[in-house]
Amino acid sequence: MLRTVWFWIVTVPATAFFSAVSILGGLVRAPASLHDWVHRNWGRTELWAAGVRTTVTGLEHVSHTAPQIFVANHQSIFDIFAILAYVPASVRFVAKKELGRIPIFSLAMRTAGHIFIDRQDRRGATEAMRRAGIRMKRYRLSLGLFPEGTRSQTGQLGDFKRGTFALAIETRVPIVPLAVDGGYRVSTRGRIRASRMVVQLSKPIATEGKTLDDRDEVLSVVRADICRMLEAGRAPASNE
Repeated sequence: MLRTVWFWIVTVPATAFFSAVSILGGLVRAPASLHDWVHRNWGRTELWAAGVRTTVTGLEHVSHTAPQIFVANHQSIFDIFAILAYVPASVRFVAKKELGRIPIFSLAMRTAGHIFIDRQDRRGATEAMRRAGIRMKRYRLSLGLFPEGTRSQTGQLGDFKRGTFALAIETRVPIVPLAVDGGYRVSTRGRIRASRMVVQLSKPIATEGKTLDDRDEVLSVVRADICRMLEAGRAPASNE
């Protein structure tokens, strides 16, 4: 209980502060590096407040000069914190529309280049994904996607939706499989528990020369890679 209270004591002012920095940066047309600084430090603050200890491997697969699509499994919001904190790239996310209703925070997300989608509006979601692809290439941003479409409450890997892979093939941007484990133990039914998380990245998968007919094949390869990393590097339970 004390950990949960402490987390929110830190989270509310920290999120307000970092949101304000992003919004002000947008007003003066600051470079993407400012938003990257915000993301990195906000993510690390959230992980610190929750008592999360993070192990990261495979950073050699991150490009510092070209856009990539980071395709990850999803267990909790702490997956996002861990990716923002430790993946050294200009990562932007496609987020559910509900987050777009949070005052100040949603404006900060839009200013930084994140995109909201309504998953119930299939045509609108497809168009939003295409806009994300255009913005990614225009501004040399990388994209973070969670193809499960929902969070796993048990840590087990779910089925992947095909839209993520259609976007990657259309934009011809390499996919970096990313496995995040342990987040489901950190946040359970609103309670925060200190724990460990493991972030692993593997070799990029080229989409150049692929067509939409290859979508299922690419999906299978990426999912198998993430499954392999999860099994090989399962985060141990907390001793706290």
